[in-house]
Amino acid sequence: MIKEPVNIIGAGPAGLTAGIVLRRHGFPVRVYEMSSEVGHRLNGDFQGLENWTSEKDITGLLREIGIETNFLCVPYHRGIIYAPEMKPAEMKSERPIFYLVKRGTMPGTLDMGLKEQALSLGVEILFNHRLDKFDGKAIVGTGPKGADAVAVGITFETKMKDQAFAVLDDNIAPKGYAYLLINQGYGTMVTVLYREYKRENEYFERMLKFFRDTINPDIRNERRFGCYGNFFIWDTQIHHEKLYVGESAGFQDCLWGFGMRYAILSGYLAAKSLIEGSDYDMLWQRELKPMLETSLINRYLFEKIGPAGYRYLAKKFADSNPCDFLRKHYNYSFFKHLLLPMAKKKYESKVKDTNCNHENCTCVWCKCGESACP
Repeated sequence: MIKEPVNIIGAGPAGLTAGIVLRRHGFPVRVYEMSSEVGHRLNGDFQGLENWTSEKDITGLLREIGIETNFLCVPYHRGIIYAPEMKPAEMKSERPIFYLVKRGTMPGTLDMGLKEQALSLGVEILFNHRLDKFDGKAIVGTGPKGADAVAVGITFETKMKDQAFAVLDDNIAPKGYAYLLINQGYGTMVTVLYREYKRENEYFERMLKFFRDTINPDIRNERRFGCYGNFFIWDTQIHHEKLYVGESAGFQDCLWGFGMRYAILSGYLAAKSLIEGSDYDMLWQRELKPMLETSLINRYLFEKIGPAGYRYLAKKFADSNPCDFLRKHYNYSFFKHLLLPMAKKKYESKVKDTNCNHENCTCVWCKCGESACP
């Protein structure tokens, strides 16, 4: 019996992961991508694939779900962290704290690596193509609808050695953080803002001045970029047989925006639900919801602690095993979850999407969850 192709909307990490997993199990897959290439929102910038939320190394987890690391994926075991009114603290870990990956449309990026894996398995990717109407099941991974956090930064060439720096300072990144990552002659410097988005240029200049005054980085051929992230938690991510994954489902680390793990895992879980005929909501609520809720509580606490709290975190990262410390605070805790109602009340996504999401609609890119057009 010939199976009908599974439609996947969006060729981001979540959608491509779903396509790869489905093809490995013999399902025909057709991916619809509005843009002309994968990674179109990114600019060759370095990001971190976090390695602390589970005891299993993220690269091992990727192999288990059928994803190869045919992209830049470099372990970072140490880094320097700055906080107000304290000396820089050095983090060290035997286990990689994160894996540096590159994002965008050029060779060696996570996006291009996933694309190559998908195509080699026979996934059909239709670029510059928007699926306006369809019947039946589909996986929707169209990315964020708006900004709950904004990142502005530069990529550049440099002679600096491979290293990582992080800054916790509201004068540079209000309620967020800034970072500088160097690998093989290339660098990324970014400030991530959770407040005061309209002053992004001012905070970018403050970050640039801070790093110039502190480490005097060698920056050549710089290129400016910006991006954003979206977080929310819904009770269901199934709307009229559409399974929502990645940031189109709000799956993001609300504390610091390390969302690639969530995107990839949600794509895998959506594919698994179709392969097994199981309940996607049950799968993501079991695997992802506890971490999503904890990240919301972490965001609530982080916004309250201020400079003294930033110094405390910097010292804890330096004085203890950072992976163990982060794993403890990123996973479920009964006492911490007593704060969840307050965190939900305090934090509400700034994205107000009033588009429809009704059955067989002509705007399948939306995700508001309404049952009919307004």
